[in-house]
Amino acid sequence: MASAVLFDIDGTLPDTAPAIVAAVNEAIPDRGLRPFSIDELRPLFGRPVQAQLEVLRGVTGPEADAFTDRYYDRFMARMESAVVVYPGVRKTLPRLTAARIGTISTRRAKEARRMLEFARLATHFTWIVGGDQVARPKPDPDLPLLAARRLGADPTACVVVGDSPVDVLAGKAGGCGPSRSRTATGIRRRSARRDPMRRATGSSGSRTS
Repeated sequence: MASAVLFDIDGTLPDTAPAIVAAVNEAIPDRGLRPFSIDELRPLFGRPVQAQLEVLRGVTGPEADAFTDRYYDRFMARMESAVVVYPGVRKTLPRLTAARIGTISTRRAKEARRMLEFARLATHFTWIVGGDQVARPKPDPDLPLLAARRLGADPTACVVVGDSPVDVLAGKAGGCGPSRSRTATGIRRRSARRDPMRRATGSSGSRTS
């Protein structure tokens, strides 16, 4: 049984894909970039906005930083007005009573906390960490290692739950427990009805904060 469960947020707890695409396109400056589609953005979910901009449009430096700030403003406004949480999440989190719960979101820690607060999920988390608190984003292991350290847990006793390959790769790189490669596949729309978080932790319960 895991002593800690480390959750990605976007696409794992709330369905944020529509808001991400809308906010990215709203952040395009007046002088313009080609609009972004869900098909090109989805493979890069879990990576920092600046990295997505560089890969997809060749935008770097101060221009990418300014774009990121605009994106966050628009995205958080959408999250505040409406958050769609996947089925099963609200029922399952309170049952994780045997493990400490943390985050491994690439989002800035402040925004990660606000997202969980808007979704009314924050009280279930022992510690919330974000991508602005580590030197290297996923798939490097910095986020799961920091989350494990803040939770006082051995990384080998942690389970990573996420919806994208970078979540699984970060968990593996951080030495998270041996079941990680099989179970840390995140919460998908088609499986959320059957309490996938319980399956991911390999137990029927864990500890809330």
